[in-house]
Amino acid sequence: MGERVAVALAILCVNPVGRLCGQAEPQNAGALFLLFPVGAQSVGMGQTAAAIEGRGELVFLNPSGVAGLATSEFALHTARLAAGATNALTAFFPRRGIGVFGAALDLVDYGDQEVSDSNGIPIARIAPRNLALLATYAAQLTGAVSLGVSYKLIEFRVDCSGACPALTGGQGITHALDLGGQFTVGADGALRIGVALRNLGFPLQVNNRDQADPLPTRLVFGAAYRLLLRPPPQGVGTAMDRLDLMLAADVESRWREAGTPDVRLGLDLGYLDALRVRGGYAFVHQGLSGPSVGVGVATGTIGVDLARTFLSGSDLVVPNPTFLSFRVEF
Repeated sequence: MGERVAVALAILCVNPVGRLCGQAEPQNAGALFLLFPVGAQSVGMGQTAAAIEGRGELVFLNPSGVAGLATSEFALHTARLAAGATNALTAFFPRRGIGVFGAALDLVDYGDQEVSDSNGIPIARIAPRNLALLATYAAQLTGAVSLGVSYKLIEFRVDCSGACPALTGGQGITHALDLGGQFTVGADGALRIGVALRNLGFPLQVNNRDQADPLPTRLVFGAAYRLLLRPPPQGVGTAMDRLDLMLAADVESRWREAGTPDVRLGLDLGYLDALRVRGGYAFVHQGLSGPSVGVGVATGTIGVDLARTFLSGSDLVVPNPTFLSFRVEF
């Protein structure tokens, strides 16, 4: 029986931070996974992404960030968080003069759990899962402004096999929108400003209306500034043949709530996309807080990014998780 209680608490209180349920916002295992970071580029930069463009992984933080994609992209993102594996697939297809269309799938698998009776005898197995399916459209309205929107189908389910006791299974489905925009400042567009409203939708209802919980809606503002470190000699090469440094910062808060916001800082140093070195720090009150480092390499149409966080005050199964992103352009 004790194991069943532990499993139930794990399902209801899935949260990257070691806090009791009563110490934070309403805990909903079917919704809090929407706050998990996805993508090694943004994680390596302290989980900043509101004002960054040109990568499919940005759809999870600001859908307008995919408007800058010049070629079609398919990517896989994976990490291990909150007692389970997180995996995401993204696919985006730009159409000249129309915009960028794409879809993404985000799956959090908490692993199978054994259920025992009052005598400690295993009688069933449950498998809690989180799933979010995104359909996205983004476009550059002008050379300086881009907008994006994502529709989300969100599901939380607990499958059970064997002699399943009452209330060990369950399923909840709801819908939400992510809205985002970005614009550049200055003639060279070195400064980019971003804003996103994430997870704006209906409460998630698993068993009945009384148990429905609101989604973790977040409002994010961000800025990114790209600094040219070593421009090519005049008349030699192109403006793209250079070393550059990008500095980024995000400020995030709960929708329609006052209080101390979360702050994330990051930097990205490198030569084109061929080699990037990243670092950052997330000052997060409820989530993955702490420093992070990352690296990215690309050759031709293939790119790989790695990032690792060094968390403080976390009860993750893997204290310092590693994030991996693999992408192919075509």
